[in-house]
Amino acid sequence: MGATSSNPVRRCKLLDLEERRPIKRLKKGDSAHGNGILLEDRISSLPDALLGDILSFLPTKDAVVTSVLSRRWRRVFTWVTRLHFDDSPISLCVDRPCMPDSFPNFKRFVDNLLQLCHSHNITTFRLHFGRDDLSPYKFGRCKKGCLPQLNPMHLNTWMCFPLTRGVKELDIRARVREPGKLPSALFGCPTLEVLKINVNLHLEVPLSFCLPNLKEFNLTLPVIPDGDFATRLVSSCPSLEHLTLDGYWNPLKPIIISSPSLRRLSVCTHSLGSSYLRTEVVLDVTNVEYLMYDDVSASHYCIGDLNALVEAEINQSVPEDTLNLLWRLSNVRRLFLMESCVVALHLCESEQLKLPVFRNLSHLKLGCSAFISWYTLLMELLNCAPFLETLSLPEGIVFDDGEDDEQYMEMSGQECKSWSCTPIIPSCLASNLKRISVHDYKLTEWELEVVKYFLRSSLVLEELDVALECWKSETERISLNETLQKLPRASKTCSIKVRRGDYCMGTL
Repeated sequence: MGATSSNPVRRCKLLDLEERRPIKRLKKGDSAHGNGILLEDRISSLPDALLGDILSFLPTKDAVVTSVLSRRWRRVFTWVTRLHFDDSPISLCVDRPCMPDSFPNFKRFVDNLLQLCHSHNITTFRLHFGRDDLSPYKFGRCKKGCLPQLNPMHLNTWMCFPLTRGVKELDIRARVREPGKLPSALFGCPTLEVLKINVNLHLEVPLSFCLPNLKEFNLTLPVIPDGDFATRLVSSCPSLEHLTLDGYWNPLKPIIISSPSLRRLSVCTHSLGSSYLRTEVVLDVTNVEYLMYDDVSASHYCIGDLNALVEAEINQSVPEDTLNLLWRLSNVRRLFLMESCVVALHLCESEQLKLPVFRNLSHLKLGCSAFISWYTLLMELLNCAPFLETLSLPEGIVFDDGEDDEQYMEMSGQECKSWSCTPIIPSCLASNLKRISVHDYKLTEWELEVVKYFLRSSLVLEELDVALECWKSETERISLNETLQKLPRASKTCSIKVRRGDYCMGTL
């Protein structure tokens, strides 16, 4: 065997395919380290398209960095099939500047990569930039300064780039200083399966829709178009399973959402100012399993059967409408009544508060944004949920502990007396309720009486989780824990956990 070089780099050189250097393959009994044989770089010898697929599993910025590995890898990144552009490290806020001049670099990066892209099969295209804030009333004094400057035609070029390359997932979150129009071509891409649009652009309703394979559609706009936009959109998507509509609505026609294929539906409507039109809402979604409905614009509901419904989150501010809506949700297993919905039920007269029996309900979550007569409302809900296992109050029991507030003092006295004296024990407390969670605890007598009631009445309770207001001290947490641990419990297996609010610990 020939003499070997003492330099390991010379003994083991990488193949440069661009120069097509021949490779001497190892034979049986040969030693790569003892014969000065060039080793074959099997990864680099793969076709560009296949290497592009492999690089697509990396973040796009990391895929581009591979261009420095060798001349062979210099342009491999141009064959990636997933493009993710995100300016998240960049902040344009004048109050909290962090790389304030970097958006031009981000723009240049996107332009260059789209120009170099050789792949004819872009499966995923994600473009995220600009401040993520929908409401035009929430920008404050830095509304303009916090958003990047980008020509509307330039943005449209970015958004439309993947439409002719077989894109299946398109995710656009864009906030610009001078909003233009959302290109209607986004609603005419037959290959799309997932479409997510969260922009501050204006939408002109397309003349036609062509989304035969669309399964998930999330649309967040400053203003949802008038007319039959939602109706036409849903009817043109025969495969649609997930639908989210979020924005300011001022509808002139009934909102009709009818689809047998829908499994998840989220509708969040906001009003444009204090005066707004109210319209009829028609939901014909018999196979929906998850429903999130936050609405201020409905004057009347027409809702079909929801027998497949598993989970619902509801926010409705009109008492009569809230009650009517709840009767359509009687089969639900997990129910979250948000703050406006709870207030609406609280405003109902006791003789009007007639709820359906939720025979499948196992998890109940209740919001709080005002002083609520919890004794009347909670007792009614518990009596209508005989198989309830988990009760959660994520926004607390007491809206405010203002001792100088006459309304608070009056309601607090009534509530304390009701909870301490009641002999009523709903059936779920006697046989099913296992977990209670109370957040935003303010250390009031009112809250303590509610907690006492559940501890002495819940026969199979396994856990009571109490989270203090985030600004309460550790000393107050320890004191409350000692108080609760001394209270009598009907369940011998019940554990009590007292902690400070998540926001204090930075885990919100």
